[in-house]
Amino acid sequence: MEDMLKRTDPLFHPGWIRFNEQRWGLEAEPLTFSPEKGDGWRLETVLYRNRQGRLVTPPRNPHLPLDFGCTSERPAARNRRKRLALTRLAEYLQECEFGGSLSLSSVADDIRPFEWANMTARPRFTYHLDIANRDDCIDPNARKKARKCRRLGYRCEVTEDYDAVADCLAGPETRKGFDYRLDAAELARLADLMGPRHFVCFLARNAQGEATGSRVCLFAPGGHALAWSAGMKTEAMKDGVNNLVAEEALNFFEKQGCSVFDFIGANIAPVAEMKEAWGGRLVCHYSISQRGIRQLAREAYVTARTLMKRESK
Repeated sequence: MEDMLKRTDPLFHPGWIRFNEQRWGLEAEPLTFSPEKGDGWRLETVLYRNRQGRLVTPPRNPHLPLDFGCTSERPAARNRRKRLALTRLAEYLQECEFGGSLSLSSVADDIRPFEWANMTARPRFTYHLDIANRDDCIDPNARKKARKCRRLGYRCEVTEDYDAVADCLAGPETRKGFDYRLDAAELARLADLMGPRHFVCFLARNAQGEATGSRVCLFAPGGHALAWSAGMKTEAMKDGVNNLVAEEALNFFEKQGCSVFDFIGANIAPVAEMKEAWGGRLVCHYSISQRGIRQLAREAYVTARTLMKRESK
């Protein structure tokens, strides 16, 4: 049974789970679903409860991890078993109270069981780049910007200088008005919990040796690498530092045997435009919510208006 599970998502890592519990005051709830009879499929996930016992997506988590395994590769059997597995998860969630929406991994690509369980689903998007075949996918202009950056004297390396990384992360916080809620101490603690085989920081420096850009990634060797956090100094953006750091990260993960680079998020137009240049496959995942009184009232209102329009014709 264990052999059918690939565990490609680094968000299953015990160190990441422990970080979420410690940093956000949550309690992790690993779950496994399987058939009542036989061993034809298996679904695993990790949910989190807040102090009130409600299910939440922890801050800074792009999604809740899901892993589905099936003993058959026949599409008919696999589709049916996955529907049954997600139905079991939806039935479990139906009995719980949410403390907010739950962002599910793209493994949950059949959202019907959650809608049948009276939940609403909102599509969210990201890009998944096939690392091994990236040369055929990446826009030449993205590579050109990385080469320009090198000609200007920039260099990128794996680092444990968490003060410099945190300083770079402050760049987009200032430009875009959001808070990563990470400082050097938190980065060091996460690195200690996950270890260098699952957590890595990339740092770019200019010709003068000044830190100008960073990217913090979580990864599972042989599985997925997640572009968890990134920050570039405003003055270095025009030099292509973002492209340099991304290219170095892809080279690193190829050596680690990672199969997919997840750019994490493509829901804001300028962000999507920047990330699509790397040629990844647009992937949809879902954020699910329970239907509250307001949601039900809105749906009833929309339904009533639709019926009235039909009757008036």
